[in-house]
Amino acid sequence: MNLFPVVKMWQKKLSSLRNQRFLGHVAALMTGSVIAQAVPVLLSPVLTRLYSPEDFAAFALFMAVNSVISVVAAGRYDQAIMLPSEDGVALNLVILCWVILASVCLTLASVVAISYGRLSEDWLQTLHGEWLYLLPLAVFVTASFQILSNWNNRCGRFPQLAMARASQGVSTGAAQCGMGYGNLHAHGLILGWMGGQCAGLALLVCKNLTSLIGARTHVTRSGMAAVAREYRRFPLFSTWGAVFDSGSLMMVLLIISHTFSSTITGLFSFTQRVLAIPLFLISSAVAQVLHQRIARLNNEDAASILPYILRSAATLAAIALPFIVVLALFGVELFTVVFGPSWAEAGRYAGLLSLAVGIRFIVSPLTVIMALNHNVKSGVTWQTLYFFSVSATLWLGRHLPIESFLQLYVLHELLMYSVYFLVIVKCAQRRPEDGPPPVPDEILR
Repeated sequence: MNLFPVVKMWQKKLSSLRNQRFLGHVAALMTGSVIAQAVPVLLSPVLTRLYSPEDFAAFALFMAVNSVISVVAAGRYDQAIMLPSEDGVALNLVILCWVILASVCLTLASVVAISYGRLSEDWLQTLHGEWLYLLPLAVFVTASFQILSNWNNRCGRFPQLAMARASQGVSTGAAQCGMGYGNLHAHGLILGWMGGQCAGLALLVCKNLTSLIGARTHVTRSGMAAVAREYRRFPLFSTWGAVFDSGSLMMVLLIISHTFSSTITGLFSFTQRVLAIPLFLISSAVAQVLHQRIARLNNEDAASILPYILRSAATLAAIALPFIVVLALFGVELFTVVFGPSWAEAGRYAGLLSLAVGIRFIVSPLTVIMALNHNVKSGVTWQTLYFFSVSATLWLGRHLPIESFLQLYVLHELLMYSVYFLVIVKCAQRRPEDGPPPVPDEILR
């Protein structure tokens, strides 16, 4: 009997089932993301009437500094949570992340307490730095949410992630509006955002507390030491890449804040935020599901990684193109109608920045391939190159008018993210190295 047609039939059925699961997971995450991001979008016309561009400038700088620190505050071991084949090993990574995070936040709090009154007036003015004392708590909450997100992603608990994200969005929007009526200026945006982050983290903690406590017997000092050694590439290499990656946004804002007025800084940061929100709904959901799928394929069928990457890139490009065209043609009109006449200039920035946001939307979700142990160095190399190239490009162009400055920035983004896509394709064809074997559960007991 010829079994070949039967085998092919079952392969097609399994492939179809996997695709349905993939789309289902994306849909689950997108549901939470839609709620989380739709609330700020719907409330943006209210926020732009409660807060000034200067307030948004201070908020953007706070977010940029928080991003730079929180992305490495757990030693980057949070990015390895998806990789072990055994849940017991991954749980040791989770606890290791929190131990490192607590140490970093205590150190940061001490540094802020000692140095806050000693910063020069120029630095405080450039940073709009009255929010520095809030930084340690913001870093702890942000990094903790990321740790639990990766753990839930590993376990396939996508509805929990969706609920947590939705809670963040609703709480953030409500808190920022309420504090805006209290005339708290930039502090209202910052404290409202922190309240939303705490609400999302609290929900994830409640959903995972029982299972984490029940699995505590798997966590040992020797287990944490073993995973720290096995995944040492993440703190040794990925840390620098993450700092440069998130630091590049902070550098752009610092250069703009130092060169142009607070109003222009606020308009630029608000435009970036508004453009990122609708595309983030899709790209972040795709990235998280791709992360789980690629981590699994890396252990089971590495040859299938590249097709997933290419199909995802094509889908994301098809979604981004109409978005880019609409903003380029009607950005000023859209921003004037939605946010008010005083934000028409931000609409002009949106038309200029739409290409840069579009190519980031296509490429950024695919960068999860760099989280694989054998691709970490390649990701760090690009992130380092990007940081220095964007810093040098914008510093040399700082004497240009704002329109020419933004055009230079867009050209840089198109070039560097095109290079990044080629690096991703090359890394997707790379096979896992012959490294140390996974840490067995016996070591953890």
